[in-house]
Amino acid sequence: MKIIKLNPNQIITLNDYPLYNQKMLHKYLKKCKLGEKLPFIPVLTKVIVRKHFSDEILKKFNKFEKQNQTAKYFMLDGSHRTTALTLAGCKINAIIYEKDKDIINAKKLIVKGKIIENGTLNHNLEENCEILHKHFKEKPYFMTVEQKTKKMIKEKIITTDC
Repeated sequence: MKIIKLNPNQIITLNDYPLYNQKMLHKYLKKCKLGEKLPFIPVLTKVIVRKHFSDEILKKFNKFEKQNQTAKYFMLDGSHRTTALTLAGCKINAIIYEKDKDIINAKKLIVKGKIIENGTLNHNLEENCEILHKHFKEKPYFMTVEQKTKKMIKEKIITTDC
């Protein structure tokens, strides 16, 4: 289990566009502006995830990857937190799951408030990859956290203030 600080252009976001809860986004944005630390964002490396993509999804991902070479991690959870951190100009604290033991160890961080209890913790690495495959099969496009945030600002779905 490794903790890393990432820029929003390094994380491939989930396709839950637009964000479904503006109140949650503003809650996190206020915390960011006050300098409070948000719980880690769980990510997987693209090297691990791409092995689980069908040829059809892999073709689309390869095209995205050529245009977004800095994007090296797939987010498993945390759209509201990553958007808030991006709006506040902060780095994103991520926890990288590279093996099943990392997920088991991450569960221990829930009581410390460093991880939010979410569905990703109830699945092993293989299952999380399968969930991502299903997710991108239903919504076959890719964006970084930075691209998604900029798109929501441009379309006036979110604003940069609380």
